[in-house]
Amino acid sequence: MTTQRFALGLAGLLGLLASTGCATPKIVEAPQTTLGSIVIYKNGVAYFERYADPKDKTLTLRVPVDRVDDFLKSLSIVDEKTGEPFPISYPTAQNHGDYVDMTIPLPDAPGRLKITYVTESPSWKPSYRIVLDDGGKARLQGWAVVDNTSGEDWKGIRVGVGSTSALSFRYDLHSVRLVERETLTSGEQLALAPPSGGTPYAVATRKVRVLGNIGAGDLAALDGRPIALETTVAAGADSADEGDDHGGGKKAGKVDVAKNRAGLDDHWFDNVRAQAGQHRIRVEGFAQTGDGDPGQASLERANKVKEKLVAMGVPDGNIDVVATGQFNREAVRVLATEQEVAGGEVGESVAPRETQPVGEAHFLSDGPMTLERDHSAMVSMVNAVTNGSRVFFYDPVSSRGSKRFAFNAVRLENPSRFTLDAGPFTVYAKGQFLGEGLSEPILPGATAFIPYALDRSVVVDPEVESREEIERLRTIQRGVVTTESRRIKKSTIKLANRGQSAAEVYVRHKVGPGFVLTEESERLRTTAEKLGGAHLFRVEVPAGGAVDLVIEEWSPLMKTVDIRTDGGVESIGLFLRKKTVDPKLAAQIEAILKSHREAANLEERISMLAEQMQVYRERVDEINVQLMTLSKVGQAAKLRQNLQGKMQTISEKLQATTMETTELEGNLMTLRIALQDKLAELSFEEPKAKTLAAK
Repeated sequence: MTTQRFALGLAGLLGLLASTGCATPKIVEAPQTTLGSIVIYKNGVAYFERYADPKDKTLTLRVPVDRVDDFLKSLSIVDEKTGEPFPISYPTAQNHGDYVDMTIPLPDAPGRLKITYVTESPSWKPSYRIVLDDGGKARLQGWAVVDNTSGEDWKGIRVGVGSTSALSFRYDLHSVRLVERETLTSGEQLALAPPSGGTPYAVATRKVRVLGNIGAGDLAALDGRPIALETTVAAGADSADEGDDHGGGKKAGKVDVAKNRAGLDDHWFDNVRAQAGQHRIRVEGFAQTGDGDPGQASLERANKVKEKLVAMGVPDGNIDVVATGQFNREAVRVLATEQEVAGGEVGESVAPRETQPVGEAHFLSDGPMTLERDHSAMVSMVNAVTNGSRVFFYDPVSSRGSKRFAFNAVRLENPSRFTLDAGPFTVYAKGQFLGEGLSEPILPGATAFIPYALDRSVVVDPEVESREEIERLRTIQRGVVTTESRRIKKSTIKLANRGQSAAEVYVRHKVGPGFVLTEESERLRTTAEKLGGAHLFRVEVPAGGAVDLVIEEWSPLMKTVDIRTDGGVESIGLFLRKKTVDPKLAAQIEAILKSHREAANLEERISMLAEQMQVYRERVDEINVQLMTLSKVGQAAKLRQNLQGKMQTISEKLQATTMETTELEGNLMTLRIALQDKLAELSFEEPKAKTLAAK
């Protein structure tokens, strides 16, 4: 992409953000530094780069209390010229209202010091324009909507936006975390050397107040079962430094088990809530012996207590959950931190997780720009001509797709070296607005389909049917054939073009679980593209015409076939017509199939004769009744004689039919015995070498 890709300029002021009646945003105040660049990501954080004068001996930063943890886990100070990192320390973090003041000694450095950190920030929003021409080209313009709610003006800085969403989370680094340790004695006194460590961050001590410890067995009470608090510390323990065995100058005594069999009842949790007051509650979970995943198990225990606190009326946002993953005799510890709950503040319940690398692909300006506080701007990300054309896109797969009509769409190629984030696209052509679409992220150089309208000029009528076909014979025993078969699903997509010009249609087809496209359907694919796991088939539909797209997919199936049944005969016969089989085996099977067909013909003939015999009997009975009636009429002698002649003829036919049926039944019995002999003699097992080769 040209330098236009990086030409981030203030395209237009979106307007002043609402400020009247809103609280002043909390920012990291660094008056001794110069803001250099900012990269805003889509996950609620921004990367800040500042510079400090090397003449300064100290650097004072004021960090909002709720952003201290993000600040500490991302803070870095390096020499601008050499890139050499410097250790960071500060004696004590002191609170001034909602802020923590940090005074950091600065090292002697030949050049400026670069200070970088990550802090909370509104996510940027992408917006794209596509201007089509008639030559298969399109101009793609991409903009990032950036909101400056940092509380300071961005003057003459470079601004970037991350094109991928880097992982981020909250993690408590500000508080001191001490671990209760057991005192062990042994006959030998050994001093163990500690492992090597990195540059430490000296952080201030934060006071906490222990509200209660809950043993592993006590958690059963939260499921409704009574328990005894053998190790539960009474709510309202004195203030102590966290991790200092929570004793301070005065330890809370253990609860008398005999007097407190009620366990973790609602009164206990209500007392915890009252003791916390306006301070945040932190629930720490610990691992126990036998846990397969200590981190996950400690998180589940802490969340269990949190759920109970929420049920008792504690706001979800006022509770922080920490999964220590460390083993302790208690399962959960409930504490009140020194931090007060801000109105409407929402807290996070986050377990320590393995971090992922931050995405490096981002759009960054070459030149400076200015954006005042409490303003938003549209910043150019990409402005380039690329391959783009109008097509039709049939998508029966997506939840917002259509099984009946094909969408008007743009087939667009990402001309940049970076991923274009998911966002809205507005489509224009010849000065006319055509529609709007939404796309998933588009990888560098990849092609995307962006549906923007549904004009119903291409009508689709899909049909689906299935069948099974034998692919290979494995074994044959007494007429039962073990086969390798295919379950084939056939999708016929009938496309009718009601428009006045030919339509280029891309059909999106998702292959079912366990299925793959047949060889014939693979050859139909004029493109190797896939979208969301679905294959794309390109079809040209002439104006006023129709085209059938047939897609077949198959799944392997081990199946037994009984060639003594009609269905088995049909399946084996179809197999012999399509596949090449050993001539001797084929002749044996053909003889069996021929005998089966002869037997089927005999059964059909016997069934037809049986129906005729029934008709003859009914006619004989009918004539007999008529003769009995006419026997009392003297004038009906001639009629009686005529009826007697008919009855004689029908009786003769009935007798002949009975004799033929008896003969056919004998032939059928003989044929069945011969067929059983052929089946008994027929056996087959595919050679193992061939089977392995086939696999």
